[in-house]
Amino acid sequence: MLADIFFAFLALLLVLYLVTDGFDLGVGVICLWERDEKRREEMIYAIESVWHANQTWLVIAGGVLFGAFPMVYGSVLAAFYIPAMLMLFSLMLRGISLEYRAEAQNKPLFSLLFGLGSLATALTQGYLLGALLQGAPLDNGEFTGGAFDWFTPFTSLVACTVACAYVMLGGCWSGVKTSGLLRAASLIWARIGAAACVAFFIPIVALISVTAGLAHLKTALFTAGPLACFALAVAAVALLFIAAAKRRSKQAFAWAAFSVAIMAVGFAWGLYPMMAPPSLTVAEAASPAPMLKIMLGVIGALFPILLIYNGYQYHVFRGSMHSEDSQPS
Repeated sequence: MLADIFFAFLALLLVLYLVTDGFDLGVGVICLWERDEKRREEMIYAIESVWHANQTWLVIAGGVLFGAFPMVYGSVLAAFYIPAMLMLFSLMLRGISLEYRAEAQNKPLFSLLFGLGSLATALTQGYLLGALLQGAPLDNGEFTGGAFDWFTPFTSLVACTVACAYVMLGGCWSGVKTSGLLRAASLIWARIGAAACVAFFIPIVALISVTAGLAHLKTALFTAGPLACFALAVAAVALLFIAAAKRRSKQAFAWAAFSVAIMAVGFAWGLYPMMAPPSLTVAEAASPAPMLKIMLGVIGALFPILLIYNGYQYHVFRGSMHSEDSQPS
């Protein structure tokens, strides 16, 4: 039961990370295509107050994975060390460029680095997710696959889907925080990202259906619970299009966040009780019960504090920005 609790808690942390840092990364990706430096400035300013806190969910998830599921941390992540290391370097590039950009003379250069770091982070996270879903062959806790098993057509499609989901979230968040023409442009990017998500998800489903190596996903995901979650995600994307077309940016962001969250719930629901497909279960990967009890006490005390802190931060920096030359929305 303790192992199941930590599996659910880890899924919650990942949902919080995907939604919050997801819109940060999405704004960064959109900056790659935005040529107007003033607009870039406004979009980056829209995330400056929260992006530090958003990344704490990833740090906490890593700590929970290390403490509660050491076999996954030590064996499965080691199997995907190339995308994992690339993700860490991309996060550093993104953070450094964002901090230096504020005082730099050559702001377009650091805007470009911020965008590249954001795109690389989104893609590497997608490759990690795809590789985990695809499965890691283990023998007595040792990875028996190759160094580039994570790079396949399936994982590439998952990586593109994750990046597009972040663009969807980033466009909606920028629409909430900005005004005028920039809000309109941001909501267009949100719709592009949402449409691309659906477009990439269709071949993912097709590959799962016909690929023998993904048979475990077909068995796990093509059941009533996960399929209902995926249907709700598609419905949320449709409602996002309607809200974005009417310039209702807060509604659009709510539907974008719901679609990403319910999709993650669907995958977690389908994979359970597998911790790392195709063979490592939650119970097998978990730490001993005394360790889990200690972690439960510590996390039970700290997690509400983190939620209150992050919620207060969003409350303080609520509302949209209005630049001097913004046209009325």
